[in-house]
Amino acid sequence: MWAADLPGVPLGRLERAPVRRLPLAVDAVLRPSARGSRLRLRLHELYGRVAEAGPVAVQAGLVHRDTGRVVQRRSASLVPGPTPGTWTASLRLRLTELEAGTWDVWLLLAFADGTTRTTRPRARPALGHLRRTAVPSRRHGLVLVHPYATHSASLSLRVAPGARGMGDVLREKVGRWVGTG
Repeated sequence: MWAADLPGVPLGRLERAPVRRLPLAVDAVLRPSARGSRLRLRLHELYGRVAEAGPVAVQAGLVHRDTGRVVQRRSASLVPGPTPGTWTASLRLRLTELEAGTWDVWLLLAFADGTTRTTRPRARPALGHLRRTAVPSRRHGLVLVHPYATHSASLSLRVAPGARGMGDVLREKVGRWVGTG
C-alpha cells in the first residue's frame, strides 16, 4: 500500500512482480544555469520492492523528439534520500549545447540485483521550476530553455538557441495572444 491513510487495496501481482515490470515513480527538477544546469532526481518506493532490488545508479539522456537522437548521457549514483523509501541523484547537463527543438528526458535505472529499468521522470512543478529561462551561452549569446510537464506529467524541455530561436518563440507567443497562431 502506498499511503497508510488510504483504505487497504491489495497490490496482488505487484507484490510478486520482478522490479523490471514494476511501474516506478521518479520525480525530477531541472534548474537551468549558465554554469551547468542541474537535474535532481528522487526515486520513490511504492511497493516495498525497490529497496529489495537495491537502486545503485541512474543514467539520464536527452532524446530529441523529432529525430530520436540521444545526447548528453550522464550518470550518477543513487543514494538514500532524506525521507525513508527514497533515493536521490543529481546530474549536470549542458543545455546550452542543445540544438533547437523539444527534448524528452529518459532515465535508465540500475539495481544491485542486476535489473535495469528505463523510465521517464515526472516533472515537479513546485516552486516555479517549470518556467522559461534565458541561459547565457558563448556559442549562441543566449539560449531560451523551457522545462515543462507533458500530458503524462513527464519532464521535457523546449530549447531555442540564439536571437533567432528566441524570436521564433516570441512570434508564436504573440500570434497566440492576437489569435493568429
